[in-house]
Amino acid sequence: MLVTLVQQNPIVGDLKGNIGIISETLKCCTGEQLVVFSELFLTGYPPKALLTKGDFLQDVDDAYRQVREITKDYPLITVVLGMPWRDGEKLYNSAVVLKNGETLAIHHKTKLTRFALFDEYRYFSVGDATNVIKVGDTSFGIALGLELDRNVISVLKEAGASFIINPMALPFQLVDDHQYKIKGHAMENKIAILVSGQVGANDELIFSGGSCAFNGEGQFIGRMEEFKQGVISFALDCPQYIVANESIDKIARVYQALVLGIKDYVQKSGMSKVILGLSGGLDSAVVAVLATEALGRENVWAITQPGPFSGSSSVEDASSLAKNLGIRFSVLPITDLYESTLDNLGEFFAGTSMGVAEENIQARLRGLLWMTLSNKFGGLVLTNSNKSELAVGYCTLYGDMNGGLAVLGDVYKTMVYELAHYINQTAEVIPSNTITKPPSAELRPDQRDDETLPPYDILDGIIKSYLDENKSISQIIAEGYDEEVVQWVTSTINNNDYKRRQAALVLRITEPVLNFGRDMPLAARKNY
Repeated sequence: MLVTLVQQNPIVGDLKGNIGIISETLKCCTGEQLVVFSELFLTGYPPKALLTKGDFLQDVDDAYRQVREITKDYPLITVVLGMPWRDGEKLYNSAVVLKNGETLAIHHKTKLTRFALFDEYRYFSVGDATNVIKVGDTSFGIALGLELDRNVISVLKEAGASFIINPMALPFQLVDDHQYKIKGHAMENKIAILVSGQVGANDELIFSGGSCAFNGEGQFIGRMEEFKQGVISFALDCPQYIVANESIDKIARVYQALVLGIKDYVQKSGMSKVILGLSGGLDSAVVAVLATEALGRENVWAITQPGPFSGSSSVEDASSLAKNLGIRFSVLPITDLYESTLDNLGEFFAGTSMGVAEENIQARLRGLLWMTLSNKFGGLVLTNSNKSELAVGYCTLYGDMNGGLAVLGDVYKTMVYELAHYINQTAEVIPSNTITKPPSAELRPDQRDDETLPPYDILDGIIKSYLDENKSISQIIAEGYDEEVVQWVTSTINNNDYKRRQAALVLRITEPVLNFGRDMPLAARKNY
């Protein structure tokens, strides 16, 4: 039997548009075959609280009937469609099997997923049975997403399934682990498993696709290219292998994920252009490159805003990068605004020494100007703070944190350097001085990040242990980190939960993203 896996990019809530994708896909399929769409494809994944809206669920029911009618035009094709299914008062995460205007079977997911950003248990009831579907002389099993495990596979095989399809919508950082497990399951149970994954970004979550097929020996017989839309077909009775695309390295995947995250968030939000501050530093340089790749140079406006403590090379580095990218570039100094603000505050600040309050005025003036230009001319403001800085609050609330999307908010500073080297591997896009000079916020004379922060390799190691791996302070110290540094980093993380709670939406590339998955109380004692 020919099985076609569909790796497409649905928009959450756009039922009409998603039906259009289904219709166009079926037009390209000829002959008898099984066409498999990803998990909750009809609504897009994850639909979140849309699932609590009765009118939306009624529209989903109507959309399902439209798709069922469409299948009449393709009588030889069997369609597996992921969608919410209402049964009385219960709602299920389901896969519906359609052919020639008929509903052949409905499978309700028996093992729901609990992500920080989408808890399926909050919206769906748990299915109570696994299904083997028979189409002609072929019997196959369905398992949705992470429902696919050893027990489900064993039950489906014993019930007569000759192969298993796995419609899924997994964030890209979980795909490798899922595929590794599927490989083992296929080998252990001597059964072919085919995965149809969602591609695209919806809010924070980025989906790489991950559509692939394993034979009964656990061998790859083909996969779709990650982060790309399309279809791939397999003749399960054909002994020839389809050449599989080679997987790409970690940094290349992160780069592609962030590009897709920017593109989809901006465009699915109904916008086309972005504005960002281009300081001459590393973070803003990487964000500018990513945004240009995602949206095209004509849709990126970079603004450099030299202040009283900006280095002479900062504007030059920012200008060189903008020229290399071919993006719009403006110089908007803030020194006069800064001095005017200090004059207005003079009577209140009299007798005090210059400190963080004065430093942050500069960041807030820059943020004010970005938002004003966005408000006047349109365009989403991108923020440049990386995960290391957000973790310890080395950023200014209502200043450089201003914006609608934190592109690097889940990317450690050490990885930002890796991204910069990846970008420059064939040509010097980012000026070398931007990469090699000591990082600085340039908010006071001769300021350097390492005057306030530990070296980034040490800082990132501690943050990763504390946040990503949820290790205790004593465990982190036992790993060999200096106790005083560990205490400072962990207490600073805890003291800045309130700041991260107000951060822009963060593109998620790791499992425990900072402003989700860490639901700590704010007004609390919490040095743990």
